[in-house]
Order: sequence, then C-alpha cells, then structure tokens
Amino acid sequence: MVYPIRKSNRPLRLLVLLNLTIYATYSQTPPVSGRCVVTSVPSQVRSEGLTERIGDIILQCSGSNPGAVFSGNLSVYLPVGITNRLDSNSNNLTHEATVSADYGMGFVSTGIAGLITNQIIAFNGLNITVPPSGNLNLKISNIRAAVNQLGPGTTPHPVQAQLSFSSPASIQIDQSLVVVASSQTGLYATLYDKGITCTGSPVPGSVTVANLFSAGTAFASTRVTEGFANAFQPRSSGDDQGTRFLIRYSGFPANTHLYLPDGVAGSDAAAPTAAGDLGGSQQAGQYVPGSSTLLLVRVLGTDATGAGGFLAQLPGGPPPLTLNGATEVPLSGGSGYAVYEVADANPNLQETAQFPTFIGISSVTAPAVAQETISFGPVNSTSIPRFAASDPPSDCSLVGDCGASYFPKLSVVTSPVIQLTAVAGGGQVGLAGYIPISNAGGGIMSWTASVAYQTGSGWLSLSSTSGQNYGSILATASGKGLAAGTYQANIVIDAGAAGSFTVPVTLTVQPAPPTPLVVVSKVVNAATFDATPLVAGSLGTVMGSHLSGQNVAVTFDGSPANLLYTSDSQINLQVPLTLGAKTSASMIVTVDGVSSTPVTVTLAPAWPSVFANGILNQDNSVNSAGSAAPPGSILQIFATGIPAGATVSVQIAGRSGLVPLYAGPAPTVPGVQQVNVAVPDDLAVSSTQLTVCATAGGQQYCSSGSVLAVLPQALL
Repeated sequence: MVYPIRKSNRPLRLLVLLNLTIYATYSQTPPVSGRCVVTSVPSQVRSEGLTERIGDIILQCSGSNPGAVFSGNLSVYLPVGITNRLDSNSNNLTHEATVSADYGMGFVSTGIAGLITNQIIAFNGLNITVPPSGNLNLKISNIRAAVNQLGPGTTPHPVQAQLSFSSPASIQIDQSLVVVASSQTGLYATLYDKGITCTGSPVPGSVTVANLFSAGTAFASTRVTEGFANAFQPRSSGDDQGTRFLIRYSGFPANTHLYLPDGVAGSDAAAPTAAGDLGGSQQAGQYVPGSSTLLLVRVLGTDATGAGGFLAQLPGGPPPLTLNGATEVPLSGGSGYAVYEVADANPNLQETAQFPTFIGISSVTAPAVAQETISFGPVNSTSIPRFAASDPPSDCSLVGDCGASYFPKLSVVTSPVIQLTAVAGGGQVGLAGYIPISNAGGGIMSWTASVAYQTGSGWLSLSSTSGQNYGSILATASGKGLAAGTYQANIVIDAGAAGSFTVPVTLTVQPAPPTPLVVVSKVVNAATFDATPLVAGSLGTVMGSHLSGQNVAVTFDGSPANLLYTSDSQINLQVPLTLGAKTSASMIVTVDGVSSTPVTVTLAPAWPSVFANGILNQDNSVNSAGSAAPPGSILQIFATGIPAGATVSVQIAGRSGLVPLYAGPAPTVPGVQQVNVAVPDDLAVSSTQLTVCATAGGQQYCSSGSVLAVLPQALL
C-alpha cells in the first residue's frame, strides 16, 4: 500500500499528536485530585514502516485522594493509521496495545482491549482506584502506527504526543507535549551491477560460495546499511519475523542461474561477507552464534511480498561458523525475487552488510543488463512488521566511499556548444549535434537527458532521453513555428550520484524561402492511371507539383485521405470511406500549410480497375504470353474500385457471368481487392480479354479489358 506524502508544513506532518481524554466520573467519595507528570520512553522508528511501535507514554500522578476512582474512557489519536493486530473474531478490538496501572508494586495490565477506528484507539471502561499512598502511574504501550504515511525522512524528526484530561476533577498535567519517537529512514543501500557479458559465466559442479568464487562465476554485490542503530531488528515478541529485505531481479536471459549465500555476516562479524567489488577482501564470511553481530539469513519459500517461508539451514560445528552455503534464486522469464531476514544484530551499533549475487550463464548471444531493486519486507498488508515498498537512498555517505572507483561516474565528451541551423517555419537543416555518453567508473550508471530552453520552446529533439552506461544522443532542431533569429537551450544529462553534465545548444533560424505553390494537374485511377471516377475506399493518384513536404494532407469534402506514397509530383492515396454515395467531392492538397486550389473529383458507387501485371496464375507467376494460364486453373486478379458488398463477376473471351471463388479485400493492402476465378476448362484461345464487373446501387460497372494469356489446348 502506498500512502500519500503531504507537501506542506513538514514539521507538523512528522508530529504525532496523541490526544488522551479521560472522562472521569465520581461514583464514590472522596473526589479525585492531584497532579500528573508526563514522561515517555522515545523509540526510533523507521519512516518506511507500516507497523512501527511508538514509545511508551507514562503518567506519574501524585497527591490524589486514596480510594478515589478513575472511571471512564481513554483514547489515543494519531495523524496516521493505527495498525495493531486485531483480535480474532473481534470488531476492531486489539489486546496488543495496552494500558497498565502501577499502584506501587509494578505495572499491571488493565486487560481492557483497544478499539481501533482508523487513526483512533480507545480503551473504554477504565476503573482505576487510587491506592492509599495517593500515588498512581499509568502507562500506554505497544501502539503500532503506519509511520510511512508521514513521508520519508533522512534526518531524525521528533514525533510528539499531546496529552490532556477532560474532567471536572482537579487533576493537573505539568506538561502537554512529550516526544515519544523519532522517525528516520531505516534502510540505505548500494545496488552494484556489472551487467552480463556475451561470453557467459561458468557454474561449479558443487555450488558453494567458495566454489562460485573459484570457478570465476560472475557476481554483482548488494550492500545494505542501517539508517540508525537498531533499524535492522531480529524477531521480537509479537512479531511474525525479523526485519526482512526483499530483493527483486529482472531482465536476465532465459538460461540464467542466480545464486545467493544462505548466510551473510555483517560489518561487525568475525569475518564480514564480501566479494571484493565493494571493497574488502573476497570471503564467504564467518559468524559467532550469540555474538550480537549482524547476521542475515536467506528465507526460502516466501511469497512475492516477502512473507512466509523458512530460514535456510546454516552450517553447524564449533564457532566461528563459515557461511559457505549458497542456494539458487528461482527465475521465471528472467525475473525473480529473494528474501533475507535479520537473525542477529547489535542494537547499539549502526551496521552494514553486503552479499554477492552470483550470475551463472552457459552462453549469451547478446549483451544484457539486468535490473535489481531492494526494500524492507514484507510489503503485504498483514505481517508484523511490514513496510511500504520504497527505493532506499545511497549508503555511500554513511559508509564513506562515495568517491570510490567501483561506483559509476558520468563522462560526456562533446564540443563546447552544439550549433544547429533551421529554416523559419520549416524542418531541420544541416548536421545534427552528437553527444557521446559513457561510464568512466564501475557498476551500472543510469542516465536521463532533458532540454531546458532559454529562448523559444519545442524546437529541439533528442534521439534518446535515457539509457545505461554507454550511449549517444543526436540533437536535431526544427524551425517550425519560429521566426528567423537565434535561439538557445541546454541539454542536461543527469546520472544522479554519478554526476551531471550540461551541453549548450544554439539554433540559428534562417529566413524561409518563397513558398512554392501546390499544384494539382490531374486525379487518376491508381490502377490504370486513367482519368476515371474514384470510389470510396478505393485507390487514387494525384499528379502535380510541389506535393511533398514535412506535413502533407489530402482531403475530400474535408475528410482526410489515407496517404500511401508522396513525392514532389505524385501522391497515392485511399479515398475516404466516409464519402459514401456522393457523386463528387472537392479535393484539396495541403503541404506544410500551403493548400492547392480545390479540384472537383467525380465519384461512382463502383468502378473496377485491374492493376498492370495484376493478373497472377495459380502458381503466383504474372500472367503473360510467356507464362500463360492453363484452362481450369485459378487466376488471382488484383483491382481497385470494388466496394464492399458489391456483386462481382468476371468475363473471359466473351463468357460473362463467371462467378469468382473469392472476391474481397486483398490481404494487408488497403484499398485493393482480390478476385479469384477459374479459367473455363474448354477455352481454346491463346490470348483473350478479361473484364471484372461489379454491381452496386442497382447498376453494373465493368473494367476495361485486360489481356489474358491462356495455354493452348495443343500444349496441354
């Protein structure tokens, strides 16, 4: 679940306002009186968390009348959702969060369930009797909250509680505000990936961490670092699991095998796990059980949110344990996920850990670069703890290696200023600007490119606006919509922590030459180039001059035609179907904003016209004197001007009314119809005429005769 981030009043959205109201009644004397001092045990909470435990709130009350009874309801209000686990078969009730009372012998739970309604938890029906000492302490503990709703925070922000009693009794609170928690980003990371080369990567016969290193299996390391001490927490009472990390992979070739260590020793362990690509020496890692040093254990069998599953088996034997086991990551379509859980940690030390992802590939036919993401887990809606999926910030500033050579570094080598030219109102003129981009460091460098205009807008185009590691950008300019003059812009290449680079661009727009007139000399049938009527949906050809440009359009009575080919002297088009049964239409050709004089085009319901070389024999050869059709064989006739729904017939050598085997649209060719018909079996001629007829609107229209070559009977 993703929560909205409030944009204004940042301190206030990190302020947890806990309004505590006790509605006191006095069922017996003496009346309640006294003074309460509010204190707290602040906790450090993770800004990614959805079930973070807020610190305890303690009310130390003294001077009350012995025997007096606090009777009423206690409510807690938060600016975020309250996420304590509900009791089974309950109506939003929870016993996880508690109110306890201390009469002088230690805190004892009142046993009252909390009623959760969105951002409110109410403990209804309190009855607390003041002891003979007149002193009484109350404690509200174990409230969980969706701190992620307050937004991210890389620096600590206090979370405050505001308390008040609503009661006619003479009880005074010495202070109304108390800090109960501090919200801060809990996970920082480095995702380091060298990509996958064409040579592949071997996998040893026996998969262990040591054997994978020895075999030369390719690897890419991932590093996770606590934002503050105890951000990585082992499983505690009431939790389903310890802090988990959900790693997602994608973009791997189909024959890839990924392997991860079963156990990862952290920075304070006996020997930290490391592959050497993020510093340190290459080693599987060693851990001493019970040492309270950071240990991550692979969780197998989880779902895609990182929930469920079981911990991988670590090696036994005397300490320290060498974490040499490795297990494959299941992949489907080049994608998969893996989960680690914090099994041990030092709550007083800010720790870090790194682990290699081993990439085994038998062979690769093309380069590929896989993607990896990591976040706290699980990211579902039921586990405790659970987290919102979010990309962690870089941990290099915490570890102190931001300038290390194994991190990406943007390199751009180009001329100081890219000079481009264009024509006012027209397209790009001259050469494009070329910007090469490379990664001068290690890992994968993702970059983006954008344009910041200083004068004008929209005139610069980039061939690419994003990429990884190596790439190039071609910058071209257009004078469309611009007057003659000089224009400036900056191309900004941003690679995040790897750096950014700005390339200035100057465009010189020259005055446009005189606009040539668009002239239409004639409109003909596209099949025969004869000046026949056109048919809606059929193909036509426009002849003339200055018919080509950046933007060319042809309209019939305002309806646009589908243009199939344009040149300076010819346009091939499909007549709009929207013309329907019209007998004529006004045609206009527009080139780069300049329009021709309207031309009246005659229309007909049908006008079959067979293309030159548009009669194919049954073997798909073009029918001709040297390639004649045998009697009884099937001809394929390609024509235009036959509307859908027309009745089609064929005439061969004076034999009319031949019924086609097929008459309809030609596959993949708009505006062209195909007619398949059999040559009469007893046809004795060697050369004759073929005519295609179409009946539409109650009238028959026939094509002009096409020459058909027939194989003489004597040669059969």
